[in-house]
Amino acid sequence: MNRRIITAAMVFLLAVSLSGCGKGKETEDYESSNTVEIKKDGVITNTMEDSYDAELYPEELLKEFALREAAEYNHENGEDAISIKKLETGKEKVTLIMEFRTAEDFSKFNNYPFFYGTVAEAFEAGYDFDGVELLEAGFEPEKNSTEETPSIQKEQLLEMGSRKIIIVDLPEDEKLTVKTSGKILYLNGADYEKKNLAAIDGSVDAPAYIVFK
Repeated sequence: MNRRIITAAMVFLLAVSLSGCGKGKETEDYESSNTVEIKKDGVITNTMEDSYDAELYPEELLKEFALREAAEYNHENGEDAISIKKLETGKEKVTLIMEFRTAEDFSKFNNYPFFYGTVAEAFEAGYDFDGVELLEAGFEPEKNSTEETPSIQKEQLLEMGSRKIIIVDLPEDEKLTVKTSGKILYLNGADYEKKNLAAIDGSVDAPAYIVFK
């Protein structure tokens, strides 16, 4: 089960609200967002925003739910594996910021593959890169003499063993924006936004790869 706290908490609290009064109020249609920032030491900050209605989802209950989920995970996986840095509600949206000790904690908590490390470490972990072609980030064909985006495959990638890489296999209904600690060099299965930002859509039935400095 995906354990994104905002969604899980709102579903739970909505069910309680509906069972108590027999009807509920629809939230405003606010475009949700989900962003992870990978720091040089491997710590991951996850910022999520979603629609919010204070009548259905009291802020104190959202905080109680979020803190309980974090505490349960830490009890099973070690103190301070994850922490709630901020939970703030506004007129139409709620913002939740969580910090994860490692990519492994982020992956385990959210229940989908998320790897962060060097290319060499990824290969040792079982990612063989067979058949993977990574495109050069930010290449603009209209400014160059060729229309084909430069790319690398397994052999060239493994020669970049010390470069950092993120490998993500999102669930079908998820979207994720990734902010890296260095300039993005190559990527596959992700849309290049700017030098350290890429967007991933889970509707693409394949893992996403982001190589950066």
